[in-house]
Parts: sequence; structure tokens; C-alpha cells
Amino acid sequence: MYHILKQKRKTVSIYVEEDLSVVVKVPQHLSKKHIDEILASHKQQIEKMIAKKESAKQKSDWRVTNSILYLGQDREIEWVSAGSGRAQIKLTDHKLMIALSDQGNLEEAEILIQTFFKEQAKTLFTRLTEKYTSLLGLKYSKISIRKQKTRWGSCSAKGNLSYNVRLLCAEEKMIEYIVLHEVMHLRHFNHGKVFWEDIEKLMPDYKQRAQYFKHFGQDFIL
Repeated sequence: MYHILKQKRKTVSIYVEEDLSVVVKVPQHLSKKHIDEILASHKQQIEKMIAKKESAKQKSDWRVTNSILYLGQDREIEWVSAGSGRAQIKLTDHKLMIALSDQGNLEEAEILIQTFFKEQAKTLFTRLTEKYTSLLGLKYSKISIRKQKTRWGSCSAKGNLSYNVRLLCAEEKMIEYIVLHEVMHLRHFNHGKVFWEDIEKLMPDYKQRAQYFKHFGQDFIL
């Protein structure tokens, strides 16, 4: 399935969503005929992108593997009955225990997992944000947790910080890099030389941590 998005841009961008649909961003002036020609010329490339995405999903999707990545560790999902109680998740050292009234209800399980991860993310990311704002003598307005496809975090001009809930799949040490990166934008609202120098002062290995997300970020599936 193709989703064509016409935007104010000069180039064509093609990428595959988690549901394996293909998003094609094109300049506003391109005709349908021209777009069809571009898709035809990139058919093999698109098919390879879909196959790669599907393979990654098979390896990482908890619905397939019955395990979920949490703070860098694969946690086996143990399904238990909630009985007359409420649906809930309990985290142990090696497992994620999911109690449902209907153990086969994956829709209910997904809602529960999304809620659980957002709550855990808010707690962890708030703690790390306060750690680095304190070290840097900075203040933020509020923190929000979102599920995003491409961005790991953002900082608005008003001092609002946003973090991607999928970060909770990463090791905490790596999450700290994203938090420091966004907190540093409270001081430098750009990616200039001084921005990176100040990052390096607090985190000398920040480049290696950034590479972690390039190598493993596609495996962060919730």
C-alpha cells in the first residue's frame, strides 16, 4: 500500500512503516504519472525495504516472539489470568507478567503494554531530565511521552521536552544520551559547535551512544 504525501520539498523520500505500508513524500508539483514512474523505477529497492522491515519485525515484535525489549534486555512475556481482578503488568528481573481477564486478547494486551511503557518512561525520563538540568543549571517546562516513528526526542522553544516511549527498549546508559541531548537544547537551540562541546564535557563517549540508536533503533518495537 502506498501513501503519497505532497509537500513543499525538492526531493522524493520513500520509507516503509511498521505496518509495511510505503510512504512516499514528493514535491507538490509532481504529477501522478511522474510519481508512478518513480515508483516503478524503484520497485526492487522498495521490495527490499519491505522485506528488511518485515524481517526486523519478525525478530522484535512481541506478538511474534512472546518477549519484549525493556531497558536493553529481552523480557519473556508470561501470560497469567487476572481472574476477577483488573488487567495489569508486573516486571520481574527476567519477565514481564501480563495478567488479563482474557489471555488471548492481544488488543487488550497491547493497550496495557503501551500504558505500562508510557508510565515507566515518564518516571525514568523525568529522573534523568532532572539529573541533567540540575548539573547544567537549567529549567524545563514539562515532559511529554509520545510514540514516534523517527524522532527520539525534541525540545521546544518554550522549554517543553518530548521523549519517544520506544526509548524504553534501550539500555539506560544510552537513554541518558538522548536526554542530555534534548536538555542541552534548553541552553543551545541548535546543533552548533558549542552544543556538541558541552555535550562532550558531560558525556565524552556521546558519539558511541548515538551510534547505538542507528544500529539498534529499528528493533525498538512496542
